[in-house]
Amino acid sequence: MSIARRSPAPTSPPYSGLLGALHCSIAGGQASAAVSLLPTLSRAGLRPPFPLLCSLVRLLLLRRAAPSFPTLAGRLLRYIRLGGLKHLVASSTPLANQLLSLHLLLGRPRDARRLFARMPQPTVYSYNAMLTGYAHLALAAPAADLFATMPHRDLTSYNAAMLALASGGEMREGVALYSELRRTSPCLGYNHQTFSALLVACTSLMDGELARQLHAQLSLLGFLSDINIASALIDVYRKCGRITDAHRLFDEMPAKDMRMWTAVVCGYTEDGQLTPARRLFDQMQEKSILSWNALMEGYVRHGQAVEALSIFQQLIKDGFHPDQFTFSSALSACAAIGSITRGKQIHSRLVQTGLGPNVIILSSLLDMYSKCGYLAGARQIFDLTCQDRRDIALWNAMLSALCHHGHGQEAVGLFVQMIREKLKPDAISFLLVLTVCCHCGLVDEGMNFFELMSKRYRIVPGEDHHACMVDLMSRSSRSCDEVVEWIRSSPFGCSKQALETSVGKWAINGNAELMSKVEEHLAELDSPK
Repeated sequence: MSIARRSPAPTSPPYSGLLGALHCSIAGGQASAAVSLLPTLSRAGLRPPFPLLCSLVRLLLLRRAAPSFPTLAGRLLRYIRLGGLKHLVASSTPLANQLLSLHLLLGRPRDARRLFARMPQPTVYSYNAMLTGYAHLALAAPAADLFATMPHRDLTSYNAAMLALASGGEMREGVALYSELRRTSPCLGYNHQTFSALLVACTSLMDGELARQLHAQLSLLGFLSDINIASALIDVYRKCGRITDAHRLFDEMPAKDMRMWTAVVCGYTEDGQLTPARRLFDQMQEKSILSWNALMEGYVRHGQAVEALSIFQQLIKDGFHPDQFTFSSALSACAAIGSITRGKQIHSRLVQTGLGPNVIILSSLLDMYSKCGYLAGARQIFDLTCQDRRDIALWNAMLSALCHHGHGQEAVGLFVQMIREKLKPDAISFLLVLTVCCHCGLVDEGMNFFELMSKRYRIVPGEDHHACMVDLMSRSSRSCDEVVEWIRSSPFGCSKQALETSVGKWAINGNAELMSKVEEHLAELDSPK
């Protein structure tokens, strides 16, 4: 006798109506449609269950690289706040964990901390979400404080805390944390993220010996087979000025990516070794605009502007599209050789590309026109730049241009205008305006600017600033004894170079008495203690 098989009862969908539509949008990866449904749910008096909200947040986190991510995430968080869910989500640990990551990716550490503080039972995952977010925002101090309070830690905790410390300027503490991991929790082991965080610390420290020790450990543990780790280590060697070590590791690698090639080319150009840099560059099977930029910048930096412009022409001929850094190097090369014709041609090409020039390019354009003798062109670049895009580098470039062309009064006026527009001058700004005051004999103005620098803006004057002041004071009505006493009391009063330069100027100006007294001071410096 056959027994009839019963068909399984059809399963009903977990949600219906608007909630079902929300579920389908999330399941189909339609983040925008899902977020757009939230206000409709509110108007209908419906509240999505926490598991459904958790799935939506997870979907957004998976789409974090999308241009729409900040907008969609902001709308979701606004819905939670306005929908009366703000104080409820903390009770759902899985949802709260996802929201912690969302807040931190949006650059809202304060909101993340408030949510974390309301969580009744945060898990290791909760702590790790906070630490990972702090690493993303390079917040070293909050990461260290949170890590110290963790009841339990795993490898992710150590990796995230190390990266937060390394990214946030506490590189030594990041390295020390790695030592603590190996010493106190060897059972946790290590992984690629561990050494990636260590390499970030080494890069910022520019500690060549530490890089060598890490190299030995990576080799022993077999992590150099990871091309990303090996590329990062080569870059560390480059930034430490150890181009020989970088090239040796490069040669040892069976597989090489473009980042490795570019790092070694950069290392040679930064060291002034242009011949091996060009030889290596020519061996590259595949090039990018980054590698072209590295070579060009090296030639400009080491006084071979004509060759740099030849490289610029070659990369265009080979079909590469110049970026902001390419144009900046090309314009700097034109400034170095004083070629206004080439500079205008490159400026025209820049306009044709449709690139919106950043402040680096604007400064390079201004500097090029100034050094090619076309101050009006430099001034036009400055005047046509929107006020909110004029950063301190652009103001300094314009100040330098006016100084270079002997427009002292105009330079002082521009400096005063910068202060009136609430932009904070830096040490370079003050050095430029003090130099102008020296050249134009503006003694009282220079004295006032020097006082403004140290008292109002809390900028510690450097040796060059003090040298300008010595020159200014020698032109003032102060007695020779007062000038010499000021020199003796300044932090750089024992700088022979500055004093010898001043003596030379006073000899030209005929200030024999002051020259004699300062020569006595120089003799005291030379006499054995």
